[in-house]
Amino acid sequence: MPRPAMLLCYLLLLLLTAAACQHWIYQDLRAQAVSQSNNLAAFLRYSIGRHATLPATLGQSPLLQQWLAQSDIAALNQYLAELQQSAGVADLYLVGNDGLVLASSNSQDTTSYVGRDFGFRPYVQAALAGNSGFYYALGHTSGMRGVYYSAPLRQEATDPASPVRAVLVAKVDLEPLELQQQQIAGLKGSHFIVTGQSNEIFLSDVPAWRLTKLDDAPLSSTEQPRYLTKAITPLGQTERRALLTPWQQLWQMPLGANRQNYLAQSQQLSEFGWQLTVLTPATDAYQQLSAALLLTSLLFVILLLGWRLQRERQKRTAQLELHARQLEQRVIARTADLAASNQQLVAQIQQREQTETALAHTEQELVQAAKLATIGSLSASLNHELNQPLTALSSYSQTTAKMLDKAMYSEAKQNLQAMQQLIARLGNIVAQFKDFSRKSAGKNQPVDVNKLVLDAVGLVHHQCQRQGVKVRLQLPDLAPQVLGDPIQLEQVLVNLLTNALQAMQQQSDAAMAVAVKTAAGQVQILLKDQGPGIEPHHLERIFEAFFTTKQRDGLGLGLSISQRIIQSFAGKLEVRNHPQGGAELCVTLPLLPMETC
Repeated sequence: MPRPAMLLCYLLLLLLTAAACQHWIYQDLRAQAVSQSNNLAAFLRYSIGRHATLPATLGQSPLLQQWLAQSDIAALNQYLAELQQSAGVADLYLVGNDGLVLASSNSQDTTSYVGRDFGFRPYVQAALAGNSGFYYALGHTSGMRGVYYSAPLRQEATDPASPVRAVLVAKVDLEPLELQQQQIAGLKGSHFIVTGQSNEIFLSDVPAWRLTKLDDAPLSSTEQPRYLTKAITPLGQTERRALLTPWQQLWQMPLGANRQNYLAQSQQLSEFGWQLTVLTPATDAYQQLSAALLLTSLLFVILLLGWRLQRERQKRTAQLELHARQLEQRVIARTADLAASNQQLVAQIQQREQTETALAHTEQELVQAAKLATIGSLSASLNHELNQPLTALSSYSQTTAKMLDKAMYSEAKQNLQAMQQLIARLGNIVAQFKDFSRKSAGKNQPVDVNKLVLDAVGLVHHQCQRQGVKVRLQLPDLAPQVLGDPIQLEQVLVNLLTNALQAMQQQSDAAMAVAVKTAAGQVQILLKDQGPGIEPHHLERIFEAFFTTKQRDGLGLGLSISQRIIQSFAGKLEVRNHPQGGAELCVTLPLLPMETC
């Protein structure tokens, strides 16, 4: 075969292989992007939409109606602040018929809304007209992006035809959603944008993309008021076709000092008037394509060498025919071994990469499972701790109803104040377990060791009361700091405290001591219980995965996971028997210098 023909065949083979591989890779990336887009859309719908009925619901509050009728602004400010904390929104405020803010949950802040004119906002105008309002925009006072829900407060709360007395507005802060999306939606290396009705980017996990436009058209006169006087400039995004698979469309987006190609997957969030787009990097596709082309080239070279050897064999003389055949057989055998070895090596590499990925995912799930298992072990004491204020609330509510029937308003007010304190107590208990159960962000930061110990002891406080175990704390006046993940470190301490409580279940008047000490550039957290201690032959295996001394429950993962977490922060976890009885655990971590705090 002439050399030009061989070269043409080679190029054609490379082209067909590259096109097929690129199509398969993009199809796989698109399927991944669809899943990520659905997860993120569900997260946004829940996180934002769950507050849609909040203003209308809170507007039915008799206290709110009473204080509004009495123009008791101080009481309204305090009440709105308490409602804002319990509802988990950024702000709650009341707007009068003249468009001025009457009361606000942030009345004590320097950015207070009280007295400001929000009558130009569409959500206020809609509520003044007797309808519920929805709007997304930059905050007029805070300058922060938010979603606004509004509802009218009528003079007669149950009469839809009653005149509107004021407007109750709830603002949902969007920045926390951008920080949470990576873990919740599983975007990994991908990015996302949420565009409004004029192709402006309202939400994104890339700060440089926020409040820019995907096209060059200016905002319309109806859309510009969302962003006040801020100029929404073009992002400079362009679209192109993939070279080998032109039916695949790529977006070129500026990222830092470079421009990168992304595969875009969009879907409508019609209830908000938004479009969600997940952008999956095409860089990995190019790397996989290069590997496929390299493998194809190697195969072509092997085939070409075999063909050349075959041709040379045919040119040999009849006298060397037997020798040529034997040589050809050896070459073919060597070639086949090389191809088989190469394929086996590629398969082993792929299997190892898959195994490492699966192990990393499994380790993360085991850490979360251990945390949830710890919460499960504390559920009984949590149930008891919640039942007490709930029982008291029930009693107070019955007594208050009777007092109101007898016009004992002063005593009823005292009962209501006591009920509010009980509700705040319930909120604190639930908040503790909610913070503890959430997944770690995976980012190290300075951690206050004293606060870390107090938070962990607070989580097991109810279990300690239930068992009658006293906790003796010894904390330094100047709180030391370490560099680590506060959620993972808190998980380690809660696990160690829970183990200590389980070791003292059968003892009365038991106690455990928790001390924090600093020395030689290190912080030590010492935990000593009054349990039976650890059998000497178990000490050598105490940190092995799936090793446990518990007879009925426990997977044997708590101490193993705790040790790995502490080691990841350049520390160590030690377990030993105390000379005076009981077990003693010591967590040692590098002390963070004061100038870096």
